Amino acid sequence: MKNSNNCVGSYSVRGYTRSDGTSVSGYTRTCGAAHNSQNEESLLQDRANLLYPNTQTKHDDVPTGGAAKVDYNNQTIAGVERGEPMSFEDAGKGVNPNYNHQIRNDYTTNCQSSVAVFEARLRGYDIETKISESFEESEIKEKLKENPNIAYIDPKTGKIPYFTTLKVKNDEECEQWLNNNIKQGERYAFSFKSIYNNDAGSGHILEVMKDDKDNLKFYDPQINKTYEREVVKIIKFKFGLNEINYFPHILRVDNKELNIKVLNQISKPTIKNK
Repeated sequence: MKNSNNCVGSYSVRGYTRSDGTSVSGYTRTCGAAHNSQNEESLLQDRANLLYPNTQTKHDDVPTGGAAKVDYNNQTIAGVERGEPMSFEDAGKGVNPNYNHQIRNDYTTNCQSSVAVFEARLRGYDIETKISESFEESEIKEKLKENPNIAYIDPKTGKIPYFTTLKVKNDEECEQWLNNNIKQGERYAFSFKSIYNNDAGSGHILEVMKDDKDNLKFYDPQINKTYEREVVKIIKFKFGLNEINYFPHILRVDNKELNIKVLNQISKPTIKNK
């Protein structure tokens, strides 16, 4: 029913499944018209949901268990056969060699690809991230920006896993959650919005783990840099005129299979493998 401003007001939308298999939970929708006093707030929330859909809250338990036992012997990524597993240092050096912090291009906006390619390199694939050129590749790249979890497959279910939404209010609560839930030997993809970025539709993703002294370590494969626990200080937990919550998201990746179809399209052989 429309009001005097020809506005349908707010109404509930039931959950549904996207064409790529991603489940979307129910949410409240507004008309989005300019006369709506909460229009900007609604638009910001919509954009945040596009990047990190709230559907990912349906699996709020962090998967645990040993590394996935996957037979990659007969599989290639970007035409590259699997070799010996790489050390952390060697894997990180070759993820995104075209990155240049002084030049703004696709190699400075490929953090989602970099995290997935880093995992592939650790497992023995000598590949690197690339700029998507064809329509199909660009489509995959856009899907990866919206749903970084499509780069992985849960070996227990054979399906794409969900990110866990950290319903924390500030950096202290976030750090406490990470300390309480991450164990040594585990690696997690960790996505969040930075306080330095005012665009509600964008964010950053890196990996978080614990070192041999049980301290949190944050590793950014995109730029091959490791950070200490202070990273949580740059996370933005609210945005918009009415301080809408913007929760970080996390997914354990060391025990997941790689989605070869996605990796094929976001990576290329390193120069020595061409």
